[in-house]
Amino acid sequence: MKVLCIGAGAIGGYFGGALAEAGHEVSFVARGETLKALRERGLLLKNGEESARTIRVHAAERAGSAADLLGGADIVLVATKALPDNPTFADLKDAHQLAGVPIVTTQNSVEVHDTAAALFGTNRVFAGVARCYATRVGPAEIQLNPGPLTLNFGRVKGASESEVALAFRAALDEAGIGGDYLSPEEILVDVWAKAMFVSTTGALGAVAQAPMGVLRDALRPQLRALMKEVEAAARGNGVELPADVVEQTLAFADRQYAGATSSMHRDIAAGLPSELDAQVGAIRRKAATAGVPTPLFDYTEAVLSVRTS
Repeated sequence: MKVLCIGAGAIGGYFGGALAEAGHEVSFVARGETLKALRERGLLLKNGEESARTIRVHAAERAGSAADLLGGADIVLVATKALPDNPTFADLKDAHQLAGVPIVTTQNSVEVHDTAAALFGTNRVFAGVARCYATRVGPAEIQLNPGPLTLNFGRVKGASESEVALAFRAALDEAGIGGDYLSPEEILVDVWAKAMFVSTTGALGAVAQAPMGVLRDALRPQLRALMKEVEAAARGNGVELPADVVEQTLAFADRQYAGATSSMHRDIAAGLPSELDAQVGAIRRKAATAGVPTPLFDYTEAVLSVRTS
């Protein structure tokens, strides 16, 4: 397949690199030092303690140019962070070379797939959920750590079936990336289930300025309460989460490294643009449309917004 990957960070870099290593043609949209490294040296991938492999890929600063290097794309994988004023979708919207090409979103947000569907139409957009413990250790240099390596994706509600999606699932399998091609109902469950872990630990960790071990022990009641608000918001939007989803998510948190922190937590702590609105704000907006109160999320976003202003 010809895969256009928006972003060459931890998720985009590893997934796109693995697809290229499996024999698929991949082009990245990147900027700055990352773009320079991709063009001059190639993408470096490293699994655990193994030596890094150099993967040759295409790369350009704009989506249209990156697609031209492929001679057209079969699918677009959006693997950037959902940051304020991120031009990702505007860049795709302006790329006439990508008209009609399916788009898979992977950002940690319960509404980003809806945003994409409103821009490009339901038949072009697939909501995705990436699970991968990868780290960007330098420009176009990605370290894969022990843990899951999966990408679930599925059609948004109202979309028709897609042969390209089936081909992409097969390509991911060839690249050693697990996961499933899910129904619209199943992928929404997965999107919200991941948000229940990522958004709550990220927000509470940033407020408390504490890692996972503190959140799941000393702040366990607060963490559970935040997860309960996510559950209520999801159910208010018709998402049929498992009955024990909160306890499942807490158990998952218990299995994580005690010193772990989320990307959003680290960005807020460093004073960088963060996914606060895309994660916490999105949950609050979805809850509001369903008439579900989220007092803890309201408080959390207000405090963190002041801290980052």
